[in-house]
Amino acid sequence: MWKFLVKNQSIEILEREVLADHQIQYVQFKFTFDGDWKRFHKVVQFSQCDENYNIVLGVDGTSLYLPAELHVGAAKMSVFGYDTESDTTVRATTVPVTLNIRPSGFVGDDEPPIPPTPDLYAQLLKRIEDAEKGLDGKSAYEIAVEHGYVGTEEEWLASLHGADGKDGKDGETPDMSEYPKTSEVTQIVDREIEQVVEDFHTHPNKETLDAITPELFDELGGLQQFEDETKYEIHTLNEALDNFSRTAHTHENKDTLDALTPGLLALLQGLQQYENQTAQDMQTLRDSVEPVITQAHWHHNLTLLNGITADRLSKWDGAVTDIATLKTQLNALSTELTVFKGKCDNNSARIGVNETDIDSIQATLVDLQAQIDALKNNGYTVLFECGADVPEKYGILLGFVVNGGFRTLTNMRSQFPNFCAETNDYALFYNQEDFNWDAQVLTCVEQRIKLTSDSKIQFCYNSGATEDGMLYLINPPGGKIDVPITLYARSEIEYGRAIQLDFQWLQTQKFITTETDCTGIQPGEYYLCWVGRSNNTHPIIRSVKVKEEEA
Repeated sequence: MWKFLVKNQSIEILEREVLADHQIQYVQFKFTFDGDWKRFHKVVQFSQCDENYNIVLGVDGTSLYLPAELHVGAAKMSVFGYDTESDTTVRATTVPVTLNIRPSGFVGDDEPPIPPTPDLYAQLLKRIEDAEKGLDGKSAYEIAVEHGYVGTEEEWLASLHGADGKDGKDGETPDMSEYPKTSEVTQIVDREIEQVVEDFHTHPNKETLDAITPELFDELGGLQQFEDETKYEIHTLNEALDNFSRTAHTHENKDTLDALTPGLLALLQGLQQYENQTAQDMQTLRDSVEPVITQAHWHHNLTLLNGITADRLSKWDGAVTDIATLKTQLNALSTELTVFKGKCDNNSARIGVNETDIDSIQATLVDLQAQIDALKNNGYTVLFECGADVPEKYGILLGFVVNGGFRTLTNMRSQFPNFCAETNDYALFYNQEDFNWDAQVLTCVEQRIKLTSDSKIQFCYNSGATEDGMLYLINPPGGKIDVPITLYARSEIEYGRAIQLDFQWLQTQKFITTETDCTGIQPGEYYLCWVGRSNNTHPIIRSVKVKEEEA
C-alpha cells in the first residue's frame, strides 16, 4: 500500500513499496487530505506516454487502485479538485509525483484482459446514476427547497397528495403552481450535470472528435477490417516461415556436428558428470578453507602491531592526559606569544632588531599558532567540511527540505548548481540565484552524535548580515524511523518537539568560526539541523564540527 498526504499544492509520500507491472486491482493508494482539500470534489490523474487515466474520488473518497494500464517505466500522478459549493469556479492542483514501475516476472498466454479505467465522463454518469437511485443524490424535496419551497418534508409530501377534500375525492385538483414541475427539475439537474461534465471532461482534439459522424465510423470500420485481415495474413505467413526455419537451417560447424556419434555423446556425458563432481569437491574445499582465510590475515606493519603490549597501552593512556595538560599550557602560551609579538612590533625599531630577525620570529609564531589550532580541534567530530571530496563523502549523509520536498546533497547539486560548487570549494552556499529571495532550506546531518550539556557545536562560515539563526537538536526515538531522518526532523520542529539552541549569524566579510554551547540538554544521542536562508544573510558554510561526549 502507498500512502500520501495532499497539502496545499504538494503530495508527500508517507509510505511506499515496489511497483511491478501487470497489477490488476491489487496495489492500493490511500490519501489523506489536509485543509481545503477535505471539501473539494477530487480527481486523481495518472499520466504515462501521453495517456491520461482519471479516477474520481469525489468529496469523501480516500483510496483507489493503481490503473492496470500503467506499464514499465515512469508515470506521473497528480490530484486536482473543485469547490462545488462555491459561486465561482475554484480549482486546486498539485505538483505531480513520479512513480517508477518495474517489470514483473509475469508471463502468460491466456492472461485476463486488462480492465480499462473509465474516463471522467463515464465515472460522472455512474455517480449521477447512483444519485438517481438514492445513493448520494438529492431528493425531490431538497431540489424543491433549493428552488424556493418553504416548509418541512412532511408538508412537502402532504402537498403532493393534497389536503382532505382536495385530493380528488371531491373532484378538485390541488394547486401546485408554486412548485417546480418535474420537467423543470429535470432541466435543472441536466443543466447542472452538463456544467460538471463540461468542467471535468475535455479533450485537446475536441473539435476533431465532434466531427466524427456515423458515416465516418463506417469507413473506419472498413479500415479496421482491412487491418485485421492484413494482420491475419502476416501471422499465417510468419507461421509458415517458422516451420520452414525449423527444418531449413545450417551451422558454421556443421561437419563437426555431423561427426557426433552415440559413443562420443556418451563419453561427453561422462566428462560432464566428472566436471560436476569436481565442482562439488571444490566447493566443499572452499567451505573448509574460508574460515581459516577469515582469521589468517596480514598487515604490512605486522612487526609494529606485535610490539603493542598492555604496558604500552597504559603509557599511552597517561600520554592522553599529558596532551590535555599540554593543550592548556599551549593556550596560555598562545596568549603570551601574542603579547610578546606586540612588544616586538612596538620595540623593534628602538632596540635595533633587523627585518630578518623579525621575519624569523613571525614565522616561528605562525608555526606555533598552527600547532595550537590543531590541538584546539582535538576531540571535535567533523560533521561537514568543504573540499573536493564533498560530493562523494556527503552525497547521502546530508538531507535537505526545499519547498516542501526532500533531497539529498547529490540531488541538491544537480538541481541547484551554485549551492555546493567547485567555485566555493564545495561549501554550502544558501544563495539567492538558486533559491530566489528568502527561501528557507532545512539542512540535517543524518548521523547520530552523542552530546552532553558540556558539548559545543562549531560553525565556520561568513554571512552578509547579523540575524538570529535556527539551530536544532533532534532526539531520535527508540524504534525504527520509516521516513528519511530529515523529514522526521522537520516534523519534530513543526510540532515543537525539537531543542532550539541559542544561535546567531554574524555579519563578516571573512570566514569566522563560532561555538554554540549545548547548556541544559540531557546527555544522549541527537541529530543536528539548521536553517539556511537566502535573504540578506545568505551564509556560506565551510565546516560544521561538534565536541561529543567523552568516552
